[in-house]
Amino acid sequence: MTKTLKNNLRILMAKKDIRSISELERKSGVSRQVLDRLEKNKSKRLDFETVVKLCDALECDIDDLFYIDED
Repeated sequence: MTKTLKNNLRILMAKKDIRSISELERKSGVSRQVLDRLEKNKSKRLDFETVVKLCDALECDIDDLFYIDED
């Protein structure tokens, strides 16, 4: 069984009425490239500062943003 870290980025964006990755980029200060990879679950790593910026912009906790998916 493989475990993969996934995210609820789009769900949280919808709850906060953030309609695009560009808008999230402006609100969070996280680069478009990082957000694109994260949205597509293609990220290999994230630094703590990025996670904090996203949680602040989305007004959520880390466990709201990320979860482990068991394939």
